[in-house]
Amino acid sequence: MEKEAELRARMQSDPKDPFWAHALGVYLMGQQRWTEAEEAFREALHRAPGHYASYYQLGLVYEVLGREDEAIEAFREGHRLAMEARDLRLMKDFRAKLSFYLGIDEP
Repeated sequence: MEKEAELRARMQSDPKDPFWAHALGVYLMGQQRWTEAEEAFREALHRAPGHYASYYQLGLVYEVLGREDEAIEAFREGHRLAMEARDLRLMKDFRAKLSFYLGIDEP
């Protein structure tokens, strides 16, 4: 719990930075605390709507929770933002997820 408390404290210390909310979400995923992880990624996106890495993690959380439509939506938005940022690695990851769900390679 010490790590979680540290992440939450850092998150509160800079309410505009998405990094600590994202890091908390990843930590909570590792604990299989899916609903809390979802909340953390949503907070990261509230702080920075263009934080496309949080869309990827949020999509993974939705997969685990069986919320496929929301996973697809998160992967689509993240893919769009990763394309704008020219982040080829995450673009590839988003595309693989969309291909898996939709059976197509979306542009």
